Amino acid sequence: MYYILATEVTLVDYIPVIVQILVTAGVIFGGTGYWQYRQSKEQAKRDAESKTSGVEKKMEDMSKNISSLSDEVGSLGSKVDHLAVDVKELKDDLALLQEANEATVKYREMRDRQDKEAAVVQKAIIQSLTGILRERLLENYNKCIEKGYYTKEEREVYGQMYECYINDPFRGNGVMHQLQPIMQDLPWTEEEALARKQAQSKK
Repeated sequence: MYYILATEVTLVDYIPVIVQILVTAGVIFGGTGYWQYRQSKEQAKRDAESKTSGVEKKMEDMSKNISSLSDEVGSLGSKVDHLAVDVKELKDDLALLQEANEATVKYREMRDRQDKEAAVVQKAIIQSLTGILRERLLENYNKCIEKGYYTKEEREVYGQMYECYINDPFRGNGVMHQLQPIMQDLPWTEEEALARKQAQSKK
């Protein structure tokens, strides 16, 4: 009887069982796939969040760098402005130095010209005074020779004139050097001159 029943079961009879098996298998494997999908999706979300956080961090760093560069550019701009002011001041100072140098050159040229002119005038004055001194000394010599004596007062006055005549700046020369010893040899007073004449006449 059992054998007959066994042989009488057809494929149709196994369809509910097969369906149940397939359903059970689908739930198991489907649930596993869904879990893996959720895991994958969450991992992708975490990866995206991590990448987003990294990008935001890079953006923040870039913003800080840009801000720092902006500050440096502003500082450089200020330095450039100060440098421009310094360059202008240097140009002004250079212009003043050039003007001062030109004024100094002109002053030196004027001073050299004045010195040359003064030297010419001084030379002319010295020559004139030398001539006057020589003339006065010759007059004194002729007067003393004529009267025959050379007084103390005359020796003091004309002695000083002779010292001026032979020293700087006059440096006189010529006949006065030869006449001065003759002057010094004359008697000091008129009485000495008379006595000298009498003594010479007796000889």
